[in-house]
Amino acid sequence: MLPFEDKLSDSIKEAMRARDQLRLDTLRSMKSALKYKQVDKKQEPVTEGEALQVFQTLIKQRKESIEQFEANGRAELAVKEKAELVIIQSFLPQAFTDEELKAMVDETVKRLGAAGPKDMGVVMKDLTPKTTGRADGKVLSELVKQRLSSQ
Repeated sequence: MLPFEDKLSDSIKEAMRARDQLRLDTLRSMKSALKYKQVDKKQEPVTEGEALQVFQTLIKQRKESIEQFEANGRAELAVKEKAELVIIQSFLPQAFTDEELKAMVDETVKRLGAAGPKDMGVVMKDLTPKTTGRADGKVLSELVKQRLSSQ
């Protein structure tokens, strides 16, 4: 078992003991998402990077739901989604700051010799594995696009 699986199992047990239904339901959905990923991989164990991607997907789903609920006047459902979002985020490593991301983008662009927007794919391919679970892909993409268009 990987460390995040142990933490997830322990958290489920704690939520059951505390009778915290929202936390319990959220943790079970996370565990279920990991099981689906494992089945997709034909029973191979899920790596930590893949688990982070699964959790990122769950976070993205919650954020989209929050936007929809708030746009349609369903504040009570948005509050529930926000609570789930906090629980899922607690399983992710500390996010990079904007400054750290900018520094990584600058270093990668220099190292790869990227000359303009046409090299965006190469830069993103190099950066994405390093930032998985610690940076939003949209934010990273925007930073790379800004950096490459300023050359």
